[in-house]
Amino acid sequence: MAEAARRKVSRSARVADRVVGLVLGIGGSFAPFALASTMIWLLFQADLTAAGGDWGRVLGWMRGSATLGMVALVAATPLAITGALLGRSSEFVRMHLRVASAVPLAVPAFLLLHWTAPWMSKTYGVPAQHPAWASAALALGMIAPLWLILSDALDRGFEISSGAYALGATSAQVLRTLVLPSSLSGLVAALLRGVSRAMGETMVVLLISGNFASGWGGASGAASVGAALVLDLPEARPGGILWTDLMRGGLLLSGLTVFVYALSDGIDRHARSTSGPG
Repeated sequence: MAEAARRKVSRSARVADRVVGLVLGIGGSFAPFALASTMIWLLFQADLTAAGGDWGRVLGWMRGSATLGMVALVAATPLAITGALLGRSSEFVRMHLRVASAVPLAVPAFLLLHWTAPWMSKTYGVPAQHPAWASAALALGMIAPLWLILSDALDRGFEISSGAYALGATSAQVLRTLVLPSSLSGLVAALLRGVSRAMGETMVVLLISGNFASGWGGASGAASVGAALVLDLPEARPGGILWTDLMRGGLLLSGLTVFVYALSDGIDRHARSTSGPG
């Protein structure tokens, strides 16, 4: 039976599948090397032992990236959790979420910041360049991928709920006492991945909204590490104070996002191994 099904697949399709698998395998093998090489280069360029540089400026950029990312995560999480709970069993919803997750963040950011923000600024007096708009644009782009990750985490909890329903438990009881506790590790991993992504994607939102430094974070006219790298790096002299500060900011942001993502991956792997197959 399996052999007969295999014969129905054309040879060209099998060859294409193998080629794609080979390309993805090579890319996956190269990615850790590229990441390690980048981190080592940044480490040497940052010259952490040197007395020069302005650590206050570097930490200001870091605070801007972290604050914008955390506020965006707080705004996106309730909507993503609600959607994951209500639409978890719909493959139609998942298909559209995958499409939405593939849309570049610049698209929703542009629509929000250039259509909605000016109107709200005129109506309610909220400046179009207020950092809240950048966080809202980040949150808008995070909802779909976070929804998908949370759905996967919750599905592992719902897989063990059939016995509780057989014993007469209500949906609310199953959700509160069984699904959420058993999915907690996966939910934490999903949130960590969300904040890691948000901190790394502040650059495109800030470039669309207009760069700013405010009480939310930032220094020397740049609101985050990403914005500082794009705006100031072309003018920085290699080995100079500004260059060193930019390399230090890039190193800290890269190290933080990689650490948070690795931590989330470890938590997710542990949750999958303890939940058993399936």
